[in-house]
Amino acid sequence: MGTYKKGVLGPFSGKIGTVIGSTWNGIEYMRSLPKASTKAATDSQLINRAKFGLVNGFLGPIIALLVMGYKSIAVGKTGFNMAASHLISEGITGVYPDFAINYAKVVFSRGGLEGVWNAAAASSLAGQIEISWDDNSGFGTAKPADKLVALIYNPAKSKFVYTLENGALRSAGSDIISMPAQFAGDTVQVWIAFMSSDKTSFSTSMYVGEIEVA
Repeated sequence: MGTYKKGVLGPFSGKIGTVIGSTWNGIEYMRSLPKASTKAATDSQLINRAKFGLVNGFLGPIIALLVMGYKSIAVGKTGFNMAASHLISEGITGVYPDFAINYAKVVFSRGGLEGVWNAAAASSLAGQIEISWDDNSGFGTAKPADKLVALIYNPAKSKFVYTLENGALRSAGSDIISMPAQFAGDTVQVWIAFMSSDKTSFSTSMYVGEIEVA
């Protein structure tokens, strides 16, 4: 039920008859109720819905990371929306209804911080992933105290693991990420980026590749 606030011609909130009153950014407005469509969805609509569903389901578990990773450039949008928009437009393979994520196109952060040079990942120790890179401290915006942020996805388990607070310093040149015991023997996808020590800036993340967890 709607509520009148300033008389019959004034703003109101809620549903009254065939219109809805609401407020956005301090602006009072009203809109008509949407009409239920009796038309069958077009092929284009079905394709778009499938892509949105796939990407939203994939990125949903890492919303907090995306908010951090895009916050320096997310103006008028959320980090999740920016990452999802990119993935929908560039990171889906296959033909409807058999769509899949192109992992090489996943970008969990964007920003002006200098990125990673010559990154590599391996798993020679049980339950651990070793990530290495060149220390490029002092080049551009790169600082020795920047921290590694690693994102690891296990498609077989539909599970993510990521580091945000406890990554190694850029100057260290390597880091070891512990995996859940149930990841043993599974193939995982690996992405990395750097985060400034004050957490205000990220580099644009890069895809390192896929490896089997020892």
